Amino acid sequence: MAKRSNRWVFNRIKKDAMKRSLLPTRRSNNERAILSLIRQCETLPKAQIAKALSLSAQAATVNINKLEEDKLLLRDAPVKGRVGQPSVPFRLNPDGAFSFGLKIGRRRFDLIVIDLQSTQRASVSVEVNVPNIDELKAFLKTNIPQLLRELGCDLSTRVCGLGVAMPFDIWHWHAENPEQQAQLLEWQHFDLKTYLETEFELPVYISNDNNAACCAELSLGNRQNYSDFLYVYLGAFLGGAVVINRQLLEGKSGNAGAIGSMLNAQHEQLLTLCSLLELQKQFDAAQLNLSVYQLTDSQFKEHYALILPWLKKAAEAISVAMHHSLSLLDMQAVVIDSPLPKDALDVVRQLTLEAFARLDSRGLRLCDVSVGVCGEKAQSIGSAQLALSHHYF
Repeated sequence: MAKRSNRWVFNRIKKDAMKRSLLPTRRSNNERAILSLIRQCETLPKAQIAKALSLSAQAATVNINKLEEDKLLLRDAPVKGRVGQPSVPFRLNPDGAFSFGLKIGRRRFDLIVIDLQSTQRASVSVEVNVPNIDELKAFLKTNIPQLLRELGCDLSTRVCGLGVAMPFDIWHWHAENPEQQAQLLEWQHFDLKTYLETEFELPVYISNDNNAACCAELSLGNRQNYSDFLYVYLGAFLGGAVVINRQLLEGKSGNAGAIGSMLNAQHEQLLTLCSLLELQKQFDAAQLNLSVYQLTDSQFKEHYALILPWLKKAAEAISVAMHHSLSLLDMQAVVIDSPLPKDALDVVRQLTLEAFARLDSRGLRLCDVSVGVCGEKAQSIGSAQLALSHHYF
């Protein structure tokens, strides 16, 4: 009965969306530049927008009025006390657009909804042994209609798409048994994009999971406002992404920044040196009822002696990736994020600086090393960012 109810809700919302939605069209370059600038600065008046983007006053007014008319911008109260007319700041309307994000992980599926300000509105997750296609279909058929229902008919018409963050070449993973290996091999011939677009009638955007996490850092973090940096994500395996001129550099196949495939001096791939799955095995061997994905600062401090050797290995791997990357790109920073708690990331940051100092870095200029802000949600939020970025930023 519940399945039938979900299907009825989904079909009803899709029918209303086709009648009323303003969202399928991609915004113009000027409109996207305005939205991106306001997202970066939070609020801005027309005059500052025009100056920052080298637009005429008339062009800025026309574009801002259009965005306001389409409910993508809101006016704040006029700011008085300066020479001339009071200035009116504009900000993003959180209800102006929404996006689904799907993270396909090695042990979990995450589905979230974010608004135009990248605030999470709803989410649901399920643990899996391996990313099984049939389990994924059932998960989505149940939960996409439910999340649309939670948004309501009016706001659900402003859903602009579904972004997917997933590791590439899932079928190359090693499973624990032949049955699970067969389930992974099914991904090699499964057209995920076509399935999702056909089943849910939404535009679908698929990205490497670490590229998606980097998108989340670009939109919600990057407090130092770096324009060029290497993004490092300590997850099930070490991964990364590259940002140049505040834009994600994906490469021709979307796999730029795959630092886990870099080799150390022993010709070992870095991704094998600092897997959270290995840290979890250490917890299990010590009979600790802990999850690396839900570790708290207090738990980290309590078990610091056990975790420290793994952190040192992670820092060594990151320092190698940092060294290789600096030899190609004159970056401002390396930004490290992970599901690990902030105290653990702070230790990784310091250990990375110490490990890099032990390398022969003649001819290279040391860059900043900082900590990201999105943590465990980075890949999920980044997946939802994909559709918003395509249409608006």
